[in-house]
This record gives sequence, C-alpha cells and structure tokens, in this order.
Amino acid sequence: MYGNAMYEVARQRVAEQQRDARTARQAREQRAALRASRRAKKEARVAITTPVIPDFAHEMFDAVPAPREEVKRGRHAGTGH
Repeated sequence: MYGNAMYEVARQRVAEQQRDARTARQAREQRAALRASRRAKKEARVAITTPVIPDFAHEMFDAVPAPREEVKRGRHAGTGH
C-alpha cells in the first residue's frame, strides 16, 4: 500500500508539472500574439507630415538658401594649438 501511495503522489506531481508547463506555454503564445498585433498596428500607421515652418521671415521667400562660405584655414589650424 505504501509503495502505491508514493506512485500516486509522483503521478500527481508529474501531472501538475505538465499542467503548469502547458499554461506557461499558452501565456507565452498569448504574449507573442499581442506583441505581433501591436507591431502590425505600429507598421500600419501612416506617417503624418507637416510643412516645415521657417524660423525667420526672410526664409519664407527664399526658394534656395544661400550657400555658406567656408572659412579657409592654414595647414595646422585644425590641430587645436
């Protein structure tokens, strides 16, 4: 009788472990499905673009900004000495 009781306890323990593993797997699958749906929603969003608002009034009327002049430096000017 004692041996049979130990067998039943071991069988119940294995059944509980299998049930816990099954619920954990289902939870992982649900989280993965939720992440996938969020990712799909994020990818489906359409980017809203707005026109660039100029900082200064003269920029509103310039079609092409004037090129900036580069400062000409000597051979060793960029060393920081």
